[in-house]
Amino acid sequence: MSSSSASNFATEALNPDGFLVLRPEGDGPEAPDDFLCEYANPAAQALLGDGLKDALFLATRRTWGGLRAAWGMTLATGLRSEQWLHWDTGSRVHTLRVRAARAREGRLYVWLTEQPRELHAPPGTMSGQAPCTKDTSHQRPGEESPRHASALFQAVMQGSTDAIYTKNLEGQYTRINAAGAQLMGLRVEEVVGRTDAELWPAEARANVAHDREVMAFRRTLTYEEAQSGQPGRVWLSTKGVLRDEQGRVFGLFGISRDITERKRMEEALHQNEARLQQALRAASVTLFDLRMPEGLLRWGPGAEGLLGQPSLPAEEPLTALLARLHPEDRMTVAARLASSTRPLVKLALDFRVVGARGEVRRLTLWGEAHAGDAREQRIIGVLVDMTQRPLAPPSGVAA
Repeated sequence: MSSSSASNFATEALNPDGFLVLRPEGDGPEAPDDFLCEYANPAAQALLGDGLKDALFLATRRTWGGLRAAWGMTLATGLRSEQWLHWDTGSRVHTLRVRAARAREGRLYVWLTEQPRELHAPPGTMSGQAPCTKDTSHQRPGEESPRHASALFQAVMQGSTDAIYTKNLEGQYTRINAAGAQLMGLRVEEVVGRTDAELWPAEARANVAHDREVMAFRRTLTYEEAQSGQPGRVWLSTKGVLRDEQGRVFGLFGISRDITERKRMEEALHQNEARLQQALRAASVTLFDLRMPEGLLRWGPGAEGLLGQPSLPAEEPLTALLARLHPEDRMTVAARLASSTRPLVKLALDFRVVGARGEVRRLTLWGEAHAGDAREQRIIGVLVDMTQRPLAPPSGVAA
């Protein structure tokens, strides 16, 4: 197996269970003569010894010979097989759960799981020796075993409603959870082994650019990534690098959340706000929010035109507005606003302002006062330009 092909199993280097890639040797379709080992992860090498790669697997393991027929049937039928056996390493005996599945190009994937002492092999175990397991007496209280950590990772990955996946250095997906494949509209086996260019040709350039940035900076970054089609999808993707025990980068991981509905709601809100602002401008109306007792006034868009000013800050003191009022209206408006912070008081104030060029404008303020605690007293409403409208009978300040 080439180094490029071996990189497809780089994530298995972190698997605490043994993992093997075997190629059948011999002419018997249902019972090959032997199996050539093309890949063995570190856990398999620690359990079975070094020298596995490019060597015949069963030739030096007579106690494993009984698996030849079962593995041959797995290759012939595509049905997964599971056996239990005791493997004697000379210093101890290990009870193993051996699972096999047919892979691409007629190869066999084998997972070796060492069983804890409290679990016993079911009938049909391939050896009569007593089961034995790893000694975990040195494990600190509360410390998770590698197998427990792996099981926890699998539970989180498969239980998540977000897409969780890994890629190798060639950009091929090496793992993805069922939820992620479903969000893509595909099956897991349709995603694993393929690249973004194969899955999403239109969006591959942006996605690959994000992957390269993560690999270049060796940092975890977050992006928005769009997927075209009907309906188009938008993803919020967090990506980071994967490292082996020596700290070498062998791929990246990703967690992507479908935020399509959120983006649609945001776009709808933006459109509604734009229509509202257009309607307010057409009616010569603006919004205001007065916070008391701080006396801070926040204006909506278009307020500078109504007040006859070249520009206005987003927030200013109430005293700035009072200074622009006609001198005859200033004291009356100030007193009315100061006394209007009782709960649920509705206001209707008519007054005049003097613009920056000395012009006088007639305005009407409609609002409602809400009083909470002493720190939160607000008057919220609208300011309407009445200058070009017919003059109503004099009414002064109305409450």
